[in-house]
Amino acid sequence: MSTKGVLGIAAGVILLLIVAYYAMPNPGKKALEAEAIAMNNVSSWRIRTEVSVNSRPLLTRVHVAACPDREHILENGLNTFGEYVRVGDEIYYRNGSMKWVKGTPGPDLFTPFPTPRPCLTNPDEPSTNLPGGAEEMQQWIEADAKEGSISKGDVQIFKGTSCREWSVARITPQNRLGSYKVCLNESTSLPVYWRSANERFSMYFEWDPALSIGPPDMNVSKWKFPEMP
Repeated sequence: MSTKGVLGIAAGVILLLIVAYYAMPNPGKKALEAEAIAMNNVSSWRIRTEVSVNSRPLLTRVHVAACPDREHILENGLNTFGEYVRVGDEIYYRNGSMKWVKGTPGPDLFTPFPTPRPCLTNPDEPSTNLPGGAEEMQQWIEADAKEGSISKGDVQIFKGTSCREWSVARITPQNRLGSYKVCLNESTSLPVYWRSANERFSMYFEWDPALSIGPPDMNVSKWKFPEMP
């Protein structure tokens, strides 16, 4: 057989292997896709976000929600805090002043980093729309599933809950390598925690807790500091 014939067969075999590889089911992709679906099917949640440097806590944010349109956020920094309550289309906030304001806050109320908002609508959003938070969550996780490199890790036990760790890495829109670990409950597909590779940024999840979210006391004493929701 000629050299061209051998090379042609080799090229065909390589092409076949590539096609077969991409046709194989990807367990990591399936796990993330199932995560997105599961998160948007809950009715309430509590997400605790922690940011630290050299194991020193810099910021804690607790975000609770009763879907589709009630939420409460409290963010504590080193020297200040921000708080936000939404009930339907009514919004209340305070920013270290201890006095509640009714209305939409400015962009500086919280530290500017994104956190998930599964199953939540946006204020004044038509009820016929897919909830804005659900759409964000779906796009976020689908991008990781489609463009990321996902590897399966070990089973972990976190606060009595068993979950499977997955390591995810992909190039961000800012052309940087982003990586994190997500630990998914294998029975529900819901995340137990997310952690950045350097563990400076972590999120911890509680699903379907019993919550009561209502308007704040507009006359609360300035000496009464907020409690974590």
